[in-house]
Amino acid sequence: MIAVLGLGSIGLRHARNALALGEAVIGFDPSPERRALAEAEGAAITDSRDAALAAAQAVVIASPSDRHEDDLAAAIAAGRHALVEKPIGHRVGRLPELLDQADRAGLVIAAALNLRVHPCVLLARHAIAEGRLGQMLWGRFLAALYLPDWRPGQDWRQGYANDPRTGGAIFDYIHEFDLAAHLLGGFRPAACVARRSGTLGLDSEDVADAILEHPGGVTSTVHVDYVTRPRLRGFTLAGTEGLIHVDLDRRHFRCLGQDGEAVIDQSLPGGYADDYVTEMSAFLAALRGAPAVCGGREALAVLEGILLTRSLAGLPS
Repeated sequence: MIAVLGLGSIGLRHARNALALGEAVIGFDPSPERRALAEAEGAAITDSRDAALAAAQAVVIASPSDRHEDDLAAAIAAGRHALVEKPIGHRVGRLPELLDQADRAGLVIAAALNLRVHPCVLLARHAIAEGRLGQMLWGRFLAALYLPDWRPGQDWRQGYANDPRTGGAIFDYIHEFDLAAHLLGGFRPAACVARRSGTLGLDSEDVADAILEHPGGVTSTVHVDYVTRPRLRGFTLAGTEGLIHVDLDRRHFRCLGQDGEAVIDQSLPGGYADDYVTEMSAFLAALRGAPAVCGGREALAVLEGILLTRSLAGLPS
């Protein structure tokens, strides 16, 4: 059985996917209304986190990010494997010692950074490993989406995105920073600017640009925002032998040689909903011994980079 802690939109998605993959699910959320939604999906429910952990073999932590550290500590204390929604936390805090405890107990701790299983990202990783781009030079990562379109009918100013300490565009788009690390190697931020455009009435930053440094002198830039229409999401990678262009929304992958001719030009089927199912399947496989798609220590390294990035931008901790 899988316990799901936090039954907001992402928690319900994880519960639904685990059920579809044949797993029994028990859900916990302080909100009776959210528990009812999970029950309607076919999950067992409880009004106690500890009861959920006691009933399960593994847990999905989909509570608000400022609860992740405490919920992960409870899961590890209960001897449960865990998939933690992004970000793995909003501070380093006890995370290093918790991951050490999990290692000693033989527990799988994974982070839900689902763009890693996007088929275009898999193709990019394969192309880099094959040497199609030659020596890597730089990358550009872009996530520019209009926040009010994410959940129509909800007030975006009441959600986690508007918390200047634990929300905002940089935390929300940790996926793009993780992709930079996943494709180009771990990063250290060199610079970041962030601001509130004023167009959405948010207290958190809604536009940010960062410059990252990777091993071997490779650099990348990351642009994230809540204010762009129409939306744009994708990345470009450059090497001495060519370029890769990816449109993540349209699932379109192009690899160009030095002459500009397309070596690969491919549109891939499916959508983000399929990637969430793949993510859950990968977590279940990790419980049987497969490597985690994004292990806890990888997620912690990205979080540390994010915290430095926010600090360079003058954002609150």
